[in-house]
Amino acid sequence: MSLSFPSLRSERETGGHSSGGAEPETAQVRSFTKDLRRHPSYRRDIDGLRALAIIPVVVFHAFPRLLPGGFIGVDIFFVISGFLISGIIFKGLQRESFSFPGFYANRIKRIFPALLLVLTASVAFGWFFLLPGEYRLLGKHIVGGVGFGENFVLWREAGYFDTRSYLKPLMHLWSLGIEEQFYLTYPLLLWLIWRLRRNVLAILVPLTMISFGLNLWMVRSHAVATFFMPQTRVWELWVGGILAYLEISRAGSISAGNWVVRAFRLSDGSEATDLEETRSGTVYLSAPLLNNIYSVAGIVSIAAALLLVHESAFPGWWAVLPVGGAALLICGGPRAWINRRVLSCRVAVVVGLISYPLYLWHWPILSFARILHGYDLPVSFTIGAVAFSIFLAWMTWRFVESPIRFGRRVWTKTAALTLLSLVLGAIGFTILKQEGFAGRVKNLSEDFGLADATPHSTADCRKTLGSDKMGYCRSLLPRMPDVLLIGDSHAASLYEALATSYGQRSQNLMNLGADGCLPFYDTETYTRGLRERDCRPLVNRMLEFATSTATVRTIILSARGPMNMTGAEFGEDAQDRPPEEIAWAGAPNNSTRAEIFAGAFRETVRRLSAAGKNVVLLIDWPELGFDPRNCLPRPVAWFSSVRPLCGVPRSRVEARNQTYRDIIFEIKKDFSDVKTFDTFPFLCDSAVCYGMNDGHLLYRDGNHLSAVGAAYVSGKFVAEQFPHKR
Repeated sequence: MSLSFPSLRSERETGGHSSGGAEPETAQVRSFTKDLRRHPSYRRDIDGLRALAIIPVVVFHAFPRLLPGGFIGVDIFFVISGFLISGIIFKGLQRESFSFPGFYANRIKRIFPALLLVLTASVAFGWFFLLPGEYRLLGKHIVGGVGFGENFVLWREAGYFDTRSYLKPLMHLWSLGIEEQFYLTYPLLLWLIWRLRRNVLAILVPLTMISFGLNLWMVRSHAVATFFMPQTRVWELWVGGILAYLEISRAGSISAGNWVVRAFRLSDGSEATDLEETRSGTVYLSAPLLNNIYSVAGIVSIAAALLLVHESAFPGWWAVLPVGGAALLICGGPRAWINRRVLSCRVAVVVGLISYPLYLWHWPILSFARILHGYDLPVSFTIGAVAFSIFLAWMTWRFVESPIRFGRRVWTKTAALTLLSLVLGAIGFTILKQEGFAGRVKNLSEDFGLADATPHSTADCRKTLGSDKMGYCRSLLPRMPDVLLIGDSHAASLYEALATSYGQRSQNLMNLGADGCLPFYDTETYTRGLRERDCRPLVNRMLEFATSTATVRTIILSARGPMNMTGAEFGEDAQDRPPEEIAWAGAPNNSTRAEIFAGAFRETVRRLSAAGKNVVLLIDWPELGFDPRNCLPRPVAWFSSVRPLCGVPRSRVEARNQTYRDIIFEIKKDFSDVKTFDTFPFLCDSAVCYGMNDGHLLYRDGNHLSAVGAAYVSGKFVAEQFPHKR
């Protein structure tokens, strides 16, 4: 999310718009920033509403279990943004003073100063404290953040390989991207409507309903896309836009709530402005009473959202609560008791004024702290990080935002900020392309294989397979394969070393698979609430290719077994992760997940064996359940600690893997020709399963092998499969 919303205190002091007209006198602006109450158009309750949005977001990020619905503050900000930006545009159009260059210049002055400061600080901090993989990811998100496309970056990452959110210090910029994408087209839309003299509501209301309907339609089957895409979020900003138009179209009513009262006219043509009974007996509510009803309903709606909403299927219908609550509070206006006494109190206004820089600062600080110390920070440490964020937010607002945003030299400031953003984008791109400058940490380039640019899927391989969507499809030689390595990302991590070893024996190994998809016939694998992988057709196609291709003599099956069988992550990685689900067409009713896994696995082995193939089951390696990079010293050791044991007790691993291993050994008994390869003897001793060996990391995350680890395991596998051909 972002808090890049224009403040009425600044926008309305230029005549209700920020896009055209001359800049106000510097002295006047400075005076106004010192005492906001002096400006008659300023609504303190809007800044208070910002505070009502930012506080739950910060609490949610700091203590997610304390306020699981805190993230809905983003939706409140969307409504505020739509309301204020629309008001600026409508007033500029009314006065014929709106200009696109002026509008975007003011947006740049509002958004860029704090954003560029936070991005610059993140780049500097990352150079000294982040490991190359972390720094590379930061560079990628700097490009996404400065280019206002972070929502698209996160959408593409939100799959099986998704890094945990706390490892992404700039993850929070996704909604800033949505807002800026909104700003690119929305002013042009309103300008066209105005110039063509069309009914604004006749266009905005249907567009809002279409976007909301698209959100409802997509959220169940494409939840990640629905969360991050502008077309399923823009309705929240348009709700604010509709409120702004209703307010302005009613001759400058202070409260958007008044237009509802004004809509009720008495039979003699007069307006009902007090609580009274008409000749027909109809009772109308007074404007003050109605505004208070709006305000109370808005607070109740937002409170319900904070307590009831969870991330699993959001936005969907649940978004109506925070969006509707924010809209009702805006309708209530500054005279409603809650708006006047609560939202307009001094503390709420101050928090609202610093809400944008507070949002920008708090998440990177929490994220960096968790990267250095682990996810579960001490409570005192977390509170200290939040307090530090508040301090930096105030300093940024006072000494960076206000001086740049107000005063003269509009175009000089705009040009300088734009140039700085381009420089930062270039720096982020360089960090990304240089793999986070891996040379800063000994052995890491070799361990992680950061220089490996081999594509996971090639056009020639997909053409041979007859499938355009195969995530993993590659081989070293341009001919039909002799050996197939089939599975998910665990299998894919072994490809480089195994393909080379088999090539040395004049055999062509082909890797087939898809992220997160079990290599079992008629099996769908997905995360609860997300059915986006569409595994079944892909897996069936690769298995059909395996059985029907005469040159294929050996099939190696490898997949992340324990997690898919139990549905749960392991160790520290298990926190706040939705469970995995599997569905197999051949499963009897009321089968457990383990029974479905075992049945699909057994049926796949049976069919492959019946086709005359040599089947090798590669038993999944131990999961670490923690980030192995915490085993390495960081470029600068301040504030960080190295994990004392780079491993996990074998007893925990065996408890996690026992049922899965029993299934494989039972299948081995039933199919005597099937071979197995067990990784445990090579990665564990009697007490510990290790994540590091001789100064080299064997894992690149909590469950995937690194390049060095994959080469090590592959070497042991080949030696066992070809004992007489060293």
